[in-house]
Amino acid sequence: MSVTDPAQVHAFRALARRLARRRLRQLDLRVRIELAAIALLIDGFVFWQTRVPLDGLVRAHGPAVGVLAVAAGLAALLIAALTLAALHHARRLEAGPRGPEWLALPLVPAPLAAHLAGESSALALWLAAPAAAILAASIGIVPVVATVALALAFAPLLAGARAVGGSIGLVLALRRIPAGGRGAPIERVLAVAAPRARRRRLPRPAWRRMPAWRALVEKDLRVTWRRGALRRSALMALVVAVASLAAWWLPAELPLRHFIAFGLALVAAALLAQWLVALSGSDPFDTLRTLPIGLGGVWGARAVWALAGALLLVTSHALVARELSPHALEIFLVWSGLAAVGIGVLGVNYGVTLFPRADLAERMLGLSLGLAVAASIMIPLSGWIVLLTAILHSARRLPRWSRLEAS
Repeated sequence: MSVTDPAQVHAFRALARRLARRRLRQLDLRVRIELAAIALLIDGFVFWQTRVPLDGLVRAHGPAVGVLAVAAGLAALLIAALTLAALHHARRLEAGPRGPEWLALPLVPAPLAAHLAGESSALALWLAAPAAAILAASIGIVPVVATVALALAFAPLLAGARAVGGSIGLVLALRRIPAGGRGAPIERVLAVAAPRARRRRLPRPAWRRMPAWRALVEKDLRVTWRRGALRRSALMALVVAVASLAAWWLPAELPLRHFIAFGLALVAAALLAQWLVALSGSDPFDTLRTLPIGLGGVWGARAVWALAGALLLVTSHALVARELSPHALEIFLVWSGLAAVGIGVLGVNYGVTLFPRADLAERMLGLSLGLAVAASIMIPLSGWIVLLTAILHSARRLPRWSRLEAS
């Protein structure tokens, strides 16, 4: 077979199309509508935030500067797409464990590497939504010819950014494996993609009777301690939470410290929710569904972590933020506590209802939180409505947990 076998290139393209159709069918109508609504709201936010400043810029400096500004916005999106594709592809190649399965097939390295890179960089396609909004905002402000030219150029440039990001991701993954191996780069990475099971002497389990939710809580703690990815995720949430506490000692004015502490507290809550999603995805589907554990036990175990994290965050800030007046401190603690609980519960809902698709649950969590932030920027306090709506919508899917299937 040649280096670029046309038959294999065609086969991989057909596989990519079928995988896309299959993943779309896995989403029910409500989730599809929600994703479309999120895309439209992102477009509306970007359009609103772009058109007015762009109009002022063109009036002050002329159409040429406006065209450059639109091109700069699209270039920033392309850089974001490249970065997202590179990091996601490197993480997927390092995680495995499908390397041996791919290497068992008589595949040419080039189309295989392109297919895996395309799968990893599919998330970058979401950046087409804000790009369309930027182009729409420029209509009537900059010359139509420039808008059409930028629109025609963006699609191939986005495909190129995905391809370059995939190549960079492969290089990043290649740096983590021993040098001097044989074969193409993608073959060398896939050869060590499957994590080696290391034999560890563990203490004999002590069997005792306890509620299902409590057993899951203890299991989550042990699994987080033993698995590096979960341990890093939990540690990152803890580090950001400590940073939010340290913000009160920054050499700045109190209002600025107040703003930074609140923002970092929200980020810590989001990272805690991401850890909860990863915890849900770490459960083996077949094993969990054979155990006598119901929805209440699974949801309650993760809700305990969400409530404990929010309580720890609020208590710590109550002890540290002593410069605030009693009334201001009360408002800060209430808002930060409610936000931490809401974000944590949203992560629990997505992790449970989309089990075992932790990747999809993490994506939905990020989209929902991003939409809430965008709504708050457009209309103050409207982000809380978006967050509450997402919690209620995800909670409606909880009764379907017993009918979930492995995918």
